Amino acid sequence: MFPQLHGAIHDAYRRAGLPGAQAVDVVEMHDCFTITGLVTLEHLGLVGPGKGGEIVLDGTIEPGGRLPVNPGGGLLAAGHPVGATGVRMLLDASRQVTGCAGDLQVEGAGTALTVNVGGSFTTAVATVVTRGAR
Repeated sequence: MFPQLHGAIHDAYRRAGLPGAQAVDVVEMHDCFTITGLVTLEHLGLVGPGKGGEIVLDGTIEPGGRLPVNPGGGLLAAGHPVGATGVRMLLDASRQVTGCAGDLQVEGAGTALTVNVGGSFTTAVATVVTRGAR
């Protein structure tokens, strides 16, 4: 496990008063490489180390799945402008929780998590976005 990534995600849950990934409706995550996406999925707390691929294969993270991830296609679809990726992810998360995501809308999304990383997971930022006071 990567301590900075784990710390950022779980601190975001704590600050938002969430028990964990089970309280999140949609995730926007940094998926610049396959391994980055898999490791981030594991750090969300849904599965243990080395098990990220299982929730890809079982449909958990697909649109309509238990926890849709990157409904807009992630970095491959949106590009990866260094320094602006996190801003785009926050914008997409805010569109989700306000019901303004159009064709990409996750039905009932009220809480979104963004996870952005840099380097070898040594720089990590996670933010919880909600539509209002809980």
